Amino acid sequence: MADPRETTIVFGTAGHIDHGKTTLIKALSGVDCDRLIEEKKRGITIELGFAPLELPSGRIISIIDVPGHERFIRQMVAGAAGIDAVIFVVAADEGVMPQSREHLEILSLLGIKEGLVVMTKADLVDEETLELAKLDVKDLVKYTFLEDKPIICVSAMTGMNLDHLLEVIDATVDKLRARDTDGPFFMPIDRSFPIAGFGTVVTGTVYKGKIHVGDTVDILPLGRTSKVRSIQVHGKPVSEALAGQRSALNLPDIKSTELERGDVVCTKNLFKTTQCLDVKLILLSSAPEPLKHWQQVHFHIGTSEVMARVALLSDTKITPGNDALAQAVLSEPVVALIGQRFVIRSHAPLRTIGGGEVLFPYDKKPKGRKARNELAGFLNKLANASNLTSKITAIIERYGLLQFGEAVTLTQQTPKQLESMLKSIAKDSSVMFVECGDQPLVMSSAYFEAIKDNLHSLLAQFHEENPHLAGMKASDLISFTQLPLTKKQFQELLKLLASHSVIEMDGEIVRLSGALPVLDEDILEDIKRLLAYCDERGFQFPTLEEAMKDLKWDKGKLNRVLEVVRQSGQLRVIGGEFLLSRNVEEKALAILRSLSEITIASVRDATNASRKYILPLLEDFDARGITRRVGDKRILLKKS
Repeated sequence: MADPRETTIVFGTAGHIDHGKTTLIKALSGVDCDRLIEEKKRGITIELGFAPLELPSGRIISIIDVPGHERFIRQMVAGAAGIDAVIFVVAADEGVMPQSREHLEILSLLGIKEGLVVMTKADLVDEETLELAKLDVKDLVKYTFLEDKPIICVSAMTGMNLDHLLEVIDATVDKLRARDTDGPFFMPIDRSFPIAGFGTVVTGTVYKGKIHVGDTVDILPLGRTSKVRSIQVHGKPVSEALAGQRSALNLPDIKSTELERGDVVCTKNLFKTTQCLDVKLILLSSAPEPLKHWQQVHFHIGTSEVMARVALLSDTKITPGNDALAQAVLSEPVVALIGQRFVIRSHAPLRTIGGGEVLFPYDKKPKGRKARNELAGFLNKLANASNLTSKITAIIERYGLLQFGEAVTLTQQTPKQLESMLKSIAKDSSVMFVECGDQPLVMSSAYFEAIKDNLHSLLAQFHEENPHLAGMKASDLISFTQLPLTKKQFQELLKLLASHSVIEMDGEIVRLSGALPVLDEDILEDIKRLLAYCDERGFQFPTLEEAMKDLKWDKGKLNRVLEVVRQSGQLRVIGGEFLLSRNVEEKALAILRSLSEITIASVRDATNASRKYILPLLEDFDARGITRRVGDKRILLKKS
């Protein structure tokens, strides 16, 4: 046998009560999975049990032993939800029993694709009885994932065929694909307990990603964070735990009494809780009756069990053996993965009736037929998506425009993963990734086209109504579009539009490509008069009121002329009321360059103007980065 080495594969047992699951695991691994006093006293498995199992190849896999009693289906589902393959146990002396059937249905609903059948207690029956039991099993697994899988007859008491069983398990491991260790970390808790001097320890199967000692994690739906002090895999200290491993995490910041089965340890600031899941729901052909719209069910996902209502999108019921798009509206918040499998059980009588796949975890109930039809279209895209890229594209197309942080949460990808994927998708023009420093944007191509059309319409109307202006101020454009963007994000969006030749930008002025101002003789003459007037006043800057009075203009006319000269940079309004022409500004800058020391007093003396004019001038220069105030003095930063 090769040297032992840990793998990222989890097997689970399944089968009827008292068919020897726990005894078999003890015989194979040496570990008694019945750890509770009550389990040993009653001789039945009540809670999940865990054991490492070393295979002939030297690989060590994890085994989850589940209860077989019908009263403990919740525990069975919690354990089976995290496995990669099953050791399906049927006792040779009893054959197929009720929980054999229900466990197999649950495994199929959870999407398990690999496994083997083990017929225990083979030493207790004769050859004829054993063959009849095998036929019974073959009939049970027909048309399921276990059809044509190995059936191994063993005895845990005598050791019969146990070596062969280990070889078959080893060969089954070769067929399994390792889970994703690059994505965000996600581990549903199936057990928590305190250890004196260390604090709380939680155990579970790592569904996705990896975790390192020292990482800070979220515990949801509890809504707490904790640093991972230490990690164990199969009782041995390790520096990291990977997807597909049974792991124990020491979370010293959390009390064990605060936790319960169903809580999830996950990557910080990535996942969120939900009470409305979009799902593809399958009703088992063995279900005794149709599932009706808004019917109450027990909803099992990960290690959680909550009550839920099933909201069908198009029909009033699902008949046995059929599937439908639906929503699961939960009584309590859970944390769910895109693509995660779930099981539903009827409320009364309590039995497994169906399950399915989470298509999208974060939704709300649609209001009205149109909203339901739109949701059904979205879910059809997700259900028929052939890969993760297609799913992410569908999500982004549904929302249109997303802040990057929102997109990270909705797609459940790490920032690094999502950025890489979006840049790759963007090459096909289905979605767009707009880099805006630490606040990138994500949008669909359709949304971008709608923005282009909207801005084109707004600017065309502006040019028609204001032919004398070079364009619209970007700040005004933001107000008109009402897009939920920061100023920097909007500027980056405008640059993107400019690169598509939709618009042209001149500083803060935005116009349609090729649009030029049209100035008639009257306004050109008015511009000339206003600039000459300001130049004549020199450093005794006129106010807006003074300009209207001296030029004999009304407010409307002055504003019309000001719009043109301000856009062209020929004039500025400083201090909220003073008019400063470019010629006078250049004279002021020349004076500042000639001064050995720039103060209000020195500039006042050099310009022969009062503090009333000099203070707003210097404050405007400060705001524009031409000067910098240091105490009572100023330093000239720009030379022109």
